[in-house]
Amino acid sequence: MKFFPFFTLILLLSFPCFATEGTFPAWYETTTHLNVRAADNARARKVATLTPHTQIQVDYMTANNWAAIEYQGQRGYVSGRYIRYVRNAEPSALEDRTTETGGKGFWSWVLTIGGWIVGIIIFRAVATYVLGIIGKVMYVAYWVLCIPFYILNWLQRWLAKPWGVSYKTNSGNDRRNAELRKTYEWVKWPLYVLLTPLRLVNAFYYNIVVHCTFELYDYAVEVIFPSNDNEGADDYIRLVLLLPWRVLRYVVWHGGLTLVESIIWTVVDTFVPALTLFHGTTEQASTTITNGGRDGYACNMTGVWNVGGGNYAGNGIYFAPARSTALHYSKGALIVCRVSLGRVLDLGLAPWDVYRQCGYPNALGATKWGLNNGYVTGEWWRKDTGWWEYCMYDWQNRYNHSWRIRPLYVLNLDEKYMQRVPGGMCHWLFRKMVIKDIITYLKES
Repeated sequence: MKFFPFFTLILLLSFPCFATEGTFPAWYETTTHLNVRAADNARARKVATLTPHTQIQVDYMTANNWAAIEYQGQRGYVSGRYIRYVRNAEPSALEDRTTETGGKGFWSWVLTIGGWIVGIIIFRAVATYVLGIIGKVMYVAYWVLCIPFYILNWLQRWLAKPWGVSYKTNSGNDRRNAELRKTYEWVKWPLYVLLTPLRLVNAFYYNIVVHCTFELYDYAVEVIFPSNDNEGADDYIRLVLLLPWRVLRYVVWHGGLTLVESIIWTVVDTFVPALTLFHGTTEQASTTITNGGRDGYACNMTGVWNVGGGNYAGNGIYFAPARSTALHYSKGALIVCRVSLGRVLDLGLAPWDVYRQCGYPNALGATKWGLNNGYVTGEWWRKDTGWWEYCMYDWQNRYNHSWRIRPLYVLNLDEKYMQRVPGGMCHWLFRKMVIKDIITYLKES
């Protein structure tokens, strides 16, 4: 709203620059079959008859409301009752004279360009206000519409291993725990088959409905408010001239790629289980994690989740299955992701010397044992806080395979709106790094 007083003043000041009805010469349109007469009265000789919707240039109006026009090189008159105003026109004689002096033609261009600039400024101000409202509406809608799918995501997680709640803490019996790990590996398979429809519903909703909606929002913002200087971020001329290019690049091209990759991941998530998980962080970090700019693809770390400093359940990247847990760690932003956890180690069933490291800094033994035994993620119940956490193991302190973590959207918790990601989020699939990571993963498997 703070933009409107200033831009409204500009708009009002610009009004005198534009001609209005009553200024001649001007273009009018006939509203019926209309006779052209040699004088300004109905008894004068008829010169011709004009059909409805014929546009004529009126040079002036007579005292008795007849419009003076030029018809086939001669002066003619039509009744002012049967014509309506269309737009103003400059007198041809005056145009000829001003063209010779260079005065009127110059100011005509100035007014035209000025009108465009004022229009663009007003449009951007209105668009800023409208998109701001949309961002806040999307934020509110998220908290309401996500409830049924939040529940479905929770069901998928718990029904995949309903015994998990029984092993929040470790018994210390390594032999018994080893037997239970083997037993539950077999029990998981029939549950996996039964939960296929549920995985499909969750995958379709989060990958296609949610992700595509919020990505298209980012692309639409990028078209109107480009973040790239080369595309008109601080240049009104480029802003206007490159509008078709931005539509093609972001809405058509990147929007198309987003839809395709979302369909692909819907199929993958149906057969390779993935969950929607939460990560609390700062606003600045959320932008760095989800985006490096579309022009930042040359950087190998663009869009990569770097390993953080916390390692109380192993070295790696931490996610929470409960939104409330992530909000505890959040410092202004909440990133919601689709995460392919892979083979998960229940730390409640891990060897005792592995489990007892958890809860203290540098629990690297949990990471090493997990990776050496085919586990790529650890699931840990923090008894001191009363919540579950996932740690995606990363022994090299580099990054997890880029395809395993796929951001859906970012919530700005301080200002309560759907946070814009300049340029849109990095693609889940159509990147050299992602394809390379997938190939590497398949080779290692």
